[in-house]
Amino acid sequence: MERIQQAHRTLAPTGCTPKFCQSGRMTRINEPRVGRDRPLAEIQQEAVDFLRECRDQNVITSDVILDKRIREALVQISNTAVVGPITDRDGNVSDGLAGGSWYQHPAELEYGLRASWRNARRCIMRSEHEHLALCDLRRVRSSREMARTIVKGMQQAFNRGHILPTAFVFPPRLPGNRGPMVWNHQILAFAGYRQEDGSVLGDPASVEITENMIEFGWKPPMNKTRWDILPLITMAENDAPYMMELPLEFKRTVQITHPRYEEEFRTLDLRWVLAPALSRLGFDIGGNQYTATPFIGWFMDAEIGIRNLADSFRYNVLPDVVEALRLSPEPETPLEDLPEYMHLVALSRAQAELNFAVYYSYLHDHVMMIDTLSSSLEYQNFDEDRRDEVGYRLPADPYWIAPPQGSIVPIWHKGGLPNYQPKPMVCRHVQDPVKAWRRETPEHKRSSQKGLMKTLADADEALPRIRIFSCSAGVNAGKMARRLHETMMRLVHEVDDPFEVDTEKPLNQLDLAEVGAEDIVLIVASTTGRGEIPRNAQRFVQRYKSEKALETPPRFSCFANGDSTYGDTYNTAGKTIQGLMTQMGCRPLLGHCYAGDTAVHNPDWESFTQWLENIDHLILGNHHKIELPTSLTDMQEQTTTLNEMPTATLVRLQRLDPNGVLLITLDIGEREYQEMDHIKILAPNSDNEVESALAALRLAADDTLEWHHQPAKSFLSRYVDLSHTFKSLDWYPGFDELPTEKQAELKSATVSAILEELDSASFDGAMIEQICKDMPSIVPRLYSVASCPAFSNSNAILEEGSGTMVDIVVKVNPSGRFSDLFLLNAKLGAQMRFSLTSPDTWQLIQAQKPNAPFIAIATGSGIGPVRALLQRRMIDLGRTTGEAGRPRSGKTFDVGPQSIYSASRRGSASSTGSGTRHSSVGGKNINHHAHLGVASTRQSVSLFAGFKKEDADFVAHAIRPASHAGILDVVELCPSNEERTRVQEHLLLPHVKEGLLKKLKDPSCIVFVCANEKAAEASVINLSLVLGGNVKDVLGERYVEEVFRS
Repeated sequence: MERIQQAHRTLAPTGCTPKFCQSGRMTRINEPRVGRDRPLAEIQQEAVDFLRECRDQNVITSDVILDKRIREALVQISNTAVVGPITDRDGNVSDGLAGGSWYQHPAELEYGLRASWRNARRCIMRSEHEHLALCDLRRVRSSREMARTIVKGMQQAFNRGHILPTAFVFPPRLPGNRGPMVWNHQILAFAGYRQEDGSVLGDPASVEITENMIEFGWKPPMNKTRWDILPLITMAENDAPYMMELPLEFKRTVQITHPRYEEEFRTLDLRWVLAPALSRLGFDIGGNQYTATPFIGWFMDAEIGIRNLADSFRYNVLPDVVEALRLSPEPETPLEDLPEYMHLVALSRAQAELNFAVYYSYLHDHVMMIDTLSSSLEYQNFDEDRRDEVGYRLPADPYWIAPPQGSIVPIWHKGGLPNYQPKPMVCRHVQDPVKAWRRETPEHKRSSQKGLMKTLADADEALPRIRIFSCSAGVNAGKMARRLHETMMRLVHEVDDPFEVDTEKPLNQLDLAEVGAEDIVLIVASTTGRGEIPRNAQRFVQRYKSEKALETPPRFSCFANGDSTYGDTYNTAGKTIQGLMTQMGCRPLLGHCYAGDTAVHNPDWESFTQWLENIDHLILGNHHKIELPTSLTDMQEQTTTLNEMPTATLVRLQRLDPNGVLLITLDIGEREYQEMDHIKILAPNSDNEVESALAALRLAADDTLEWHHQPAKSFLSRYVDLSHTFKSLDWYPGFDELPTEKQAELKSATVSAILEELDSASFDGAMIEQICKDMPSIVPRLYSVASCPAFSNSNAILEEGSGTMVDIVVKVNPSGRFSDLFLLNAKLGAQMRFSLTSPDTWQLIQAQKPNAPFIAIATGSGIGPVRALLQRRMIDLGRTTGEAGRPRSGKTFDVGPQSIYSASRRGSASSTGSGTRHSSVGGKNINHHAHLGVASTRQSVSLFAGFKKEDADFVAHAIRPASHAGILDVVELCPSNEERTRVQEHLLLPHVKEGLLKKLKDPSCIVFVCANEKAAEASVINLSLVLGGNVKDVLGERYVEEVFRS
């Protein structure tokens, strides 16, 4: 205790007295609170003590500055002192001189907030206190501005689920005044409606504040639910309260679901708010009392799963969970009729499953949360580190620190935690803000205030909004929309916040009826497939394509993110959305869609930045507009045209199973590529198809098409897709008079089929031109490269190649134009056009050290880029050790086919370097856990691969060299199986999790996922469960994901 008293100049009472111990009480009747006037000398002493602590922590950088700050503080406290009733440290009240407040520099205030969190006896997450950010709102003097700045600050702090713990600090209380206050206990909370029978719809903890808000003038939804978010009511000093409905983004809730009980939890319909944002606590820092200091953080799972939803005096959902999940030992017996020990078993099971579902759901929604065990361990480590550093433990209130799960969490057993309270500190209020409003406002004025507040809340005073939307089948449009949001937030702030900037959303969520005339809608639109609208925009297009124009339309601009090698479908989605918005009467900022081109850059950040610079000028009046090509026509002049694409030659085609994937090798001449690159391939039509088309159109091979500047044979071979349908058939003789069935038949027929039936004898040049222009352009096929250039071009098998060799893994789709119709009929030497693009992640992976931790997860043909990365790792190891590619001591993992077909229930094979186990199926020995037998510095890659059984030989072939090089420490292979076990489930296997956790915590670890949508999403969730936090948030750019459609 001596060390504690020496280290902390100011210690506050803990609520206990020599005659009365309150350690067993949740709320203590005489603990320190903000809102009381205190003696001048006491305030001055606390100010001096706090400033000296700031000097000790180097917040104040010299003794000279310290002396100056002390003098300034003492003068300011004296100048704002008043005579009146004062309460001393022991709770005694007398008349005297009450000390005032003083101005704390932002660095001092931020340190005070962090120290208060560190000293908060009831908080288990204090290891994060140094990350608490200050949002300094001490300039705000009105209730309306309080509400507006809280909401704006919350938007920034929530940070799309990667929450930045932030305190929003309003002016400190002056003596004789109540100070600014917030009515809400939590800014994000559900209403509680008392029913006639005494029950509560919603949160019982919110009944009183809900009734207070209704008295003040809040009108709940007509159809009340148990999940209605309360409005925000703020009350500045000397100002009437102000009520504001929270934006929709904060009314969003996390739907509680469970991977094993998905349907049951859907029926239960449980949810919770996004984040805790406590708003009725104050801060006591250096004698200043901050009475309005809301702060946002993140939840621990048990706060929701074991307390808020489960407590009998809150939502009390455990009996419903028992029934829905059939967790009772005797399901046919009502829960309340079970013997007590069975009753407890059922509730305990429900509690465990509910708590897991809560954690799983927040991870699934990418909203930050910590689990109980991790938070307890973090607290213990932080507490022990502090004891080792300063000689004593953190202050703690065991009643609050011990998690509700009890003794299964190690911290429960930590006895003897010291219960002391240093300042600065977090504390409760003396006053209830609602009661303060009633005292300050005569009853006859309250009704007029309610009317005023209703008018203010409903009046068109809200700032116009910049609303950001995107649509894409991939990830680029979403990335650009997030970049757009970040940039617009910064630009708007630089010019005094004339707009609110909404978080980006999918285009399907755009409701034009809710958009104001002064709002601005910004859209990033990618095109998918053959000019289709992405799925997350289809509902929007369908809804508005036949709607009438808006009476008060907003301004808008659309950035079209497309690929010019797709010819006539280039940026179809962007152009369609631009036309639809114009049709609805919306006012375009630029007059046209601004086009990006991923054929030039992928993503095309250059064009995106140019678009941003143009709309920045038009929205905010900034004067740095750059005049650049902006129309789709102009942009095409700077794209790689189909004619300029180089030619690749097929030099090898390998298929280890008649129904499996293809491995092809292309000679791409003098072009260079990197691992992680994408290659787009344009395969020509077959010679037979081209000859038939020439004959049907009565064209000679060398006839020049004036409007295309290409010979007819070249055009029909390389530029149009004869195996697809015509675009419109507007030229077809008598098409409109044909029966509907015949029209449908022609619309679904291929170009080749229709040409065969045509009698073109009477067609003139103009008709031939119409027919050719109605043919669909050849659509390129995009693949990830499956080889490392340094590895492939040293392979002796390809010595006859004259240029750079690149491998590609191709899944064969029945009747697929490239994979089936072209490749399976192609001979070695066949040629095709191609282009290469580099995603913005390859530099990160290339910069990784040869022995850095690497986790690869692949499904299907996603093994291709993994193969390339494994080859790169082998080359890098060879350069540093001279041993890449050599087997090590004959103890490498056997990845032959016999090790992949598993007799286990899981239908998979594993290798973790933990010994061997063999079993036999159909006479084959199966090695489930083969030891790699290599040095730990070389075992740097953990591989998880899911695939169809017919691809087992190929997968074994693909990873065998890496196994022989000794770079794999975990190999989890999961062929298709009757149990429908998926490879992502292997991430949670007990013998795998520990190693994965160690890797994920390494600051150089990279995770690479190349998989279908479901597998990619499940991988995020399961790795997050291993890590104990959202893996994408923790790894940031080191989590690399390529998602393809199955």
